[in-house]
Amino acid sequence: MNPNLKKILDLTKGKEVFIATHYDADGITSGAIIYHLLKNNASKINTTSKGLVFRIEPEDITGNPDVIICTDIKPSANLDSKKVIYIDHHPMQPNAPMLKDFLFHVFDHEAQSCSFLIWRDILQGSKFAVNSYMVFLTLLGYFGDGGKADNLPLELQVIAGELLQIETKKGIHNLMEKKKSFYGSGKDYLEIERYVSALNTGKRMHWHGNVPFELMKSIDDIKLFIYNLHPIAEMLQDYKKQLREYYEMPIQIHDTKKIQYAVIECDKNIQGVLASRHLKNKPLLVMNKFNGNIIASMRVPDHINFDAGAFLNEFNGKIEGLTGGGHEKAGGVTMARDDIDKFIELLNES
Repeated sequence: MNPNLKKILDLTKGKEVFIATHYDADGITSGAIIYHLLKNNASKINTTSKGLVFRIEPEDITGNPDVIICTDIKPSANLDSKKVIYIDHHPMQPNAPMLKDFLFHVFDHEAQSCSFLIWRDILQGSKFAVNSYMVFLTLLGYFGDGGKADNLPLELQVIAGELLQIETKKGIHNLMEKKKSFYGSGKDYLEIERYVSALNTGKRMHWHGNVPFELMKSIDDIKLFIYNLHPIAEMLQDYKKQLREYYEMPIQIHDTKKIQYAVIECDKNIQGVLASRHLKNKPLLVMNKFNGNIIASMRVPDHINFDAGAFLNEFNGKIEGLTGGGHEKAGGVTMARDDIDKFIELLNES
């Protein structure tokens, strides 16, 4: 057995476990993989999927868990680190607990997604690595976190090609089939990529991912999701319809030396979608005034050499309470609403 898997199973055997994960597709799939690994091993499992603040605090935890597992999201320094199993691929941040202080960790900041990290470093050598539902979850997280089909590791690509073929009345439906995009050459996609957006509707509607997370915990059959044969799958499709009008929202784009930015005010978590839709030749940061906060998402054009996570990380410490970071092509910032003018001033100076 994979030593990382054995360690996690040993640490959670007969224990009450709390799984906390990020609210995007990678977080939901990562948390779901761990849930299915442990559902017959732990005595009890509670879960949450959040992201408005990219950190798990004691108030996010329910029950009285012996072990807290954080996947694709940071555990707060206020948690008892000796209870925490930390599984992540995001760069470590200042004032975060040290990896050595956790009960156990599986960490690689160079992994494309947390779901892929779990498949590669925890599932390998077990039956789960070649389980069609686990592979499906792995790929949804991989593509949900910006992974490209051309960069998909060959071993995973081969296994997925064999496993993700669904029998239908009309024959075989292959989720790894390449499709032609309506947006021109170079934009081709794999069939499985179409299903990522459904997982993100939870965070866009409610600012948490508990609804799609509950779906991926409740099923272990791909067909129930892709053919909307489960009530929650139908609910996610309804969310997609409701969100379409928000995605057409016009925005006013401003220029700075390095990036562009826009400011909106909306009760839906759509700033990331708008950043992607209006992206042209410069990184674009869309800032959403939501309640007393600013929630911002940045996207970077593929052809530009610019690290969104590193850029936004530079603002940490310059405004009290601001948290910024992310990946090379996608990042985010949260701050108090009253600090937006100061932040824009810093953007113009950068």
